[in-house]
Amino acid sequence: MCAAKKHATATRPGRIKLADVAAASGVHYSTVSRVLRPGSKGRISDVVAEHVRTVAQELGYQPNTIAASMRTKSTRSIGLIVHDMSDPVYPPILNAIEAVLSPEGFVVLVGNTGYDIEVEMNIINKMASRLVDGIFVATTRLEDPIVARCQDLGIPLVSVLRQTQTEETPAVVNDCLGGMQTLTRQVLTSGHRDIAVILAPQNLSTARERWWGIRHTLTEHGIVLPDHRIAFVERMSADEGLEATKALLTADDQLPDAIICVNDLVAIGAIRACREEGLKIPGDISISGYNDIPLVDMIDPPLTTVRMRLDKIGKAAGELMLAHLGSPKLPAQTIRIDAELVLRKSLQHLKR
Repeated sequence: MCAAKKHATATRPGRIKLADVAAASGVHYSTVSRVLRPGSKGRISDVVAEHVRTVAQELGYQPNTIAASMRTKSTRSIGLIVHDMSDPVYPPILNAIEAVLSPEGFVVLVGNTGYDIEVEMNIINKMASRLVDGIFVATTRLEDPIVARCQDLGIPLVSVLRQTQTEETPAVVNDCLGGMQTLTRQVLTSGHRDIAVILAPQNLSTARERWWGIRHTLTEHGIVLPDHRIAFVERMSADEGLEATKALLTADDQLPDAIICVNDLVAIGAIRACREEGLKIPGDISISGYNDIPLVDMIDPPLTTVRMRLDKIGKAAGELMLAHLGSPKLPAQTIRIDAELVLRKSLQHLKR
């Protein structure tokens, strides 16, 4: 135990306070406060700040967040609402958000909705009761009561991955339209013409833009999909992808050349369905996804997909939230992160 810690614990038993750190470090109380209290302003030399932090750590100092929130009117907490944190899309976004917010003294509270709008609204209310400074929402629909609820509560909101119809909601999204256009062009360039698609509900901006990207590109090449080549999933999961693919495979005597899936989880389900029917991928049918979630490069065959750059989306969302917390009247903006085509072995090149 260092001498400073011996002195502090001998004279001030119990919780270590800022005054203890000031006494042990030989630094003025106000300077110690600016170093250790999140959000405090004022220029302090790196040497002094490092010295104060070292002494504070040796003493076991922990900030009193309740007292700080009463003083600053800020809990230094931000909510993140997702459908299901086990979805591989969300962890990289959360990690990137935390990398931006943690150095500013914020903690992120995660709420899982389970795709239930009532649960979603309940989470919003609970976060509001905990006086969160802002909320990230990765579950928004084009028409979403969450937006109005957060506005009523006066809570800054940033939509992640998806957009709403209102221009008053700041958002960070992937260029789903451009990404799916690029993928569809690649499917066509690879010689495929009899194409099937698995889509998601069109009240989601991501699902709608991906369908637009597919349809626009096919139309450019004179292709119109018949109804039996289109399937929908309610949740973008592997299980629903499996069932949707089975429906596509039995809808016509002729198999499609390729199936374009709304996301990677659906594509994984599609691969399984084809395998259960004794089909070879990509020998009998090509399959592609969207998102480039972890491990899709390690399945058999490795999945051709579109990379969303989730870390960049999370980083931009964190920075956008800080900007709106610092300037509440800042105009809303939508930031689009470019997508990137990732070619792997699930897409076969046909010779025609």
